[in-house]
Amino acid sequence: MQKSTEKPASPSRASRFQAWLLPDGDSPQRLGRRALLVLLAAASLLYGIGLGTTDLWAPDEPRYGAIAEEMRSFRHGAGGLALLHLNDIPYTQKPPLYFWLAAAFGVPEGHVHEISARLPSAIAGVVCVGLTAWIGLILFGQAPSAILAAGILATSFRFAFTARRAQLDVLLTAFELAAIAIFLLLEFRRGGVENARRFPLALAGLHACLGAAALTKGPVGWLPLLIFAAYLAWCGRIRAWRELAPLWAWLLSLGPILVWIGVAVALAPSGFSEIAVGENLIGRFFLGTSHARPFYYYAIQLPLDFMPWSLLLPFAIPPLWHCAKTIGVESADAGKRSLESESGPTRSASARFLCVWLIVPLVFFTLSAGKRGLYLLPIFPALALVSIFAGGRSLNLGQLAPSAIRRFTLAVAIVATIELALFALAMPLLNEEKSPRPIAEAATLHSKTGEEIGVLGLSPLEGGIGYYTERPVVSLRNESDLPGFFAGGGRLVILRGRDLERLEARWALQSIQSFRRGRRNLALAARIDTRANQENP
Repeated sequence: MQKSTEKPASPSRASRFQAWLLPDGDSPQRLGRRALLVLLAAASLLYGIGLGTTDLWAPDEPRYGAIAEEMRSFRHGAGGLALLHLNDIPYTQKPPLYFWLAAAFGVPEGHVHEISARLPSAIAGVVCVGLTAWIGLILFGQAPSAILAAGILATSFRFAFTARRAQLDVLLTAFELAAIAIFLLLEFRRGGVENARRFPLALAGLHACLGAAALTKGPVGWLPLLIFAAYLAWCGRIRAWRELAPLWAWLLSLGPILVWIGVAVALAPSGFSEIAVGENLIGRFFLGTSHARPFYYYAIQLPLDFMPWSLLLPFAIPPLWHCAKTIGVESADAGKRSLESESGPTRSASARFLCVWLIVPLVFFTLSAGKRGLYLLPIFPALALVSIFAGGRSLNLGQLAPSAIRRFTLAVAIVATIELALFALAMPLLNEEKSPRPIAEAATLHSKTGEEIGVLGLSPLEGGIGYYTERPVVSLRNESDLPGFFAGGGRLVILRGRDLERLEARWALQSIQSFRRGRRNLALAARIDTRANQENP
């Protein structure tokens, strides 16, 4: 018998890459390590390339950069690490954790530059992508679905854009996401939260993450506790919530921000606590003292922010809800039920948690009078995980066919390429319109060292002027502040173009330079010395 001389068909290049990326067999935690490493590397490039090619953009970035720089410079001594300052005035708006990190990144270069101001967000963004993959693995039990969900999060526009900015919200999301991951680990891999106290290190980690979240953006960092309670209530196990909160654990979740408030109040002038708590906690939520929006704001804003993947949600939410309503394998005895099958958690339990993760923050922030698209960033990982349902079947939670995996992978790669081109090439073209640097440089050119610069009715611009001029900035809330400013020797004022037209004759103001166009037109003006003009006609 002659042996066949035909060679076996060699696998295609695409199939070889797929085999390398997602190897067969169970790896530790059943996660395709190589696929995850590729995704994390890609996210690092997406969030890191060209991070310093644009200036800090108003309103938030220059302000946060200025606060971190005042901290790094030790201008206010060791107390400046606890009591934040903006233009040498105590800053009451935010806790200090993000600014500690930005200041630390600025130490090697001796200044908080654009890259060091943004690094906490970029690093936290990559961490969020990894944590989303881990959570997806816990909930779905399938590595490709988990990693693709993480890819969807990484390329959702608002998340990717914010991960490249000096903002608090991606760092907040990372800490909340870590707390949620630990909760799910206890719930689905450690026999349920009823046994949580058998794992004190996990509980300590959960509450430490909540404490860090609160130290990043205040009490909103504790919102995962409400998510956990709502999920357990839906499962008829609300009493189990107590197992998550032993008395010692509160030292980790409440202690950091309480210690910071105590130290800051001790160092601050009188009235600091009333403004910090009354205005920024009670006022923002109930009265909408900042960013007041109508009740339906998120119904419009959230789909826009989650683009392009919000297009999947109409196809993903119905199967998610169907899974959530399906009775799982839980025992009738709530104290002795099992949430795990041989392949992982029950479909209904996973779907219920995802539903609660979406609904609780959405309702919470909808009830708040003050609204911003950024506030819902911590639910973007949940939206990404839910999006996977658009490619699967309601009776097979998160399980994707090979064809669906290929389509999702291709779509994520295309979106990532487009966003990288947008961030690296298109965003710098907007720099002149968005950056306060040109205005600050003009103010520096026309002023002496140490001379005060007045900023009239443009509080979001004050941080940027201080950051890029290194001149003292005086906040002028309205026209009534002008007499005192001029009487104290002030001369230069930055104001809106339309305000200059209204005030130039009354206050003898002369435009030095104009910036931006249309309704966003700004001007740098100087007060004319009328006495000198009278003496030298």
